[in-house]
Amino acid sequence: MADPLDEQELLSRFLDRAQRERASGNPGRSSYYSEAVGRALHPAVVWILNRLRNPVLVYGAVALLMCAAAGIGAYRLRDTELSPALSRLNSQMRMWKNQAEVTAAQEKSASQLLQQSQSEREALRKSFAEAQVKYAGLLAQQKTLEAQLATAKARLDQAGPELQAARSGLEEKGRQLGLLEARLQNAIRRAEEQEGIADSLQAKLQSAEQALSRPSSPGATPAFSDTEARNLFGARDLHIVDVYDVESTGKTRRTYGRVYYVEKKLLAFYAFDLQDKQHNRSAVGFQAWGYRQANASKSEDLGLFYVDDASLNRWVLKVNDPRVLDRIDAVFVTLEPPGGSPFPRGRKLLYANLSGPPNHP
Repeated sequence: MADPLDEQELLSRFLDRAQRERASGNPGRSSYYSEAVGRALHPAVVWILNRLRNPVLVYGAVALLMCAAAGIGAYRLRDTELSPALSRLNSQMRMWKNQAEVTAAQEKSASQLLQQSQSEREALRKSFAEAQVKYAGLLAQQKTLEAQLATAKARLDQAGPELQAARSGLEEKGRQLGLLEARLQNAIRRAEEQEGIADSLQAKLQSAEQALSRPSSPGATPAFSDTEARNLFGARDLHIVDVYDVESTGKTRRTYGRVYYVEKKLLAFYAFDLQDKQHNRSAVGFQAWGYRQANASKSEDLGLFYVDDASLNRWVLKVNDPRVLDRIDAVFVTLEPPGGSPFPRGRKLLYANLSGPPNHP
């Protein structure tokens, strides 16, 4: 595309040459130049020039063309000057548009992130509120547990001496229990031994009771006649009393012996194995004493035991003095010299209580 300034200059030169030729009357050259210009210019321009051979029209057309050329040149000049600026503006607009799109996308993403952050913030706020409530509950629970722990510790401190005392008592009771178990085993062993002895004495006692109702065996001294035996076992106020062995400690335990007592009439005291109670082999006597329990310090001499049947090791004492029997309700046996003693001096061996009601059927 030709520069608008060159076309204007060419047009000016052409018009000047046309005027000079018209003034000199040389149409040939004018026709030549017209053809040259027609070939050089646009056909539309040539057509216009051919129609405008009139000078007035030529001047008007020239003026019009000059104005048009000036406008076109100014427009093209402005377009040429503004084209880089427009290009820059378009480029900048495209850049701004891209930046705006990027910014819009970023804003949209930021909005989504903000909404997500707000949701997360709300969830965190709720979680924080719940955590605060739980924390307050845990604090209250901790205080309660601390109070309970303090109370339990105080009780433990208070119960410490009691626990120690209980442990000591338990140990003492355990020791006592061990002693009692040992004593129990001892007692069981002694009971078994005593049971054997008791069986033997029971057999002897049964033999003695049978001997009262039948004639004495040869060599035995009869304690009762047949009449006395019938009167004894036929009496309504007969007492058959158990005899108790008196230990060295003063305690009594049942042993095998019998007292047959008819109130104020007759007393027969049978004992067995009295020699086993003699701790030495020197000659001794087994003496019986009677007393009333209301006046235990005054004793009545009932006499010495004698052997009734040596084969049974049975000893007997018989008292039939009503005055003596009226003053006693208990009897006991002591170990005295062979001839006896006016008052009891030896250790008590046997004891029987006569104060109970008659018990013979």
